Parts: sequence; C-alpha cells; structure tokens
Amino acid sequence: MAAKKVDALEERLEGEMNQIKATMEEKISSMEGQVADLRDMMKKMLEIHNQMAAAVAMVVEGKNTNSEIRREEDEVEIVDGE
Repeated sequence: MAAKKVDALEERLEGEMNQIKATMEEKISSMEGQVADLRDMMKKMLEIHNQMAAAVAMVVEGKNTNSEIRREEDEVEIVDGE
C-alpha cells in the first residue's frame, strides 16, 4: 500500500516538474526574443548616434572653415597702386 502511494506521489511530482520545466522554457524563449529585440534597438541607436556625431562634426568643420576664410579676408590689406 505504501509503495502505491509513493509511486502515485512520484508520478504527480514528475508531472508537476515537467509542467514547471515547460513553463520556464517558454519564459526563457520569450526573454531571448526580447533580448534580441533590445540588442537590435541598441545597434540602431548607436548607428543613429554615430551618424548624428558625424553630421555635427561636418557642420562644426564647415563653420570653422568659414570663420578662417573670413579672418583671412579681414587680414588682407588692400594696397593702392600709387
């Protein structure tokens, strides 16, 4: 009689463990998908950041070039041919 109870408990426990295992596998699979999505978003954000930094650098470089040209024009002295 005790052996039957132990067998029944083992079967019940095994069933519950399989159910817990299946639930955990589903959750892990879902989390893996979320992590992959997060990784893709981070890559896109980094690309956008790099593009913005490059654009800002070009604008700043353009302003510096224009400022240097203006300074050179201001420094040029016009000499009269007389």
